[in-house]
Amino acid sequence: FAHDQIQQAAYSLTPENEQGRLHRHIGHWILKHTSGDRIDDVLFILVDQLNRGKAFIEGDNERIELATLNLRAGKKAMTLATFLGSALYLKAGIDTLCDGHWEMHYDLS
Repeated sequence: FAHDQIQQAAYSLTPENEQGRLHRHIGHWILKHTSGDRIDDVLFILVDQLNRGKAFIEGDNERIELATLNLRAGKKAMTLATFLGSALYLKAGIDTLCDGHWEMHYDLS
């Protein structure tokens, strides 16, 4: 309980316009420092961080990577019978894609 209060207090000291950038940075750090065979162990944490930093995406490759990770998280959530969570990840992935995405990335559409 005290840990949550400390975390919330520290978070409230971060300016709102920097919070998304911080989440994006944390997500990229997790992705960089987690081996490929361990990504599923932290997938929900990773995707949640990146989704919270979605406004700071830089470029189409990062957008496609996030959509792919959301699809992966949505599928994993579905196998765990957490259907609401699955729907949220799948919607977040779709919302991440650009107009006309289905032409170049049909597998994500």
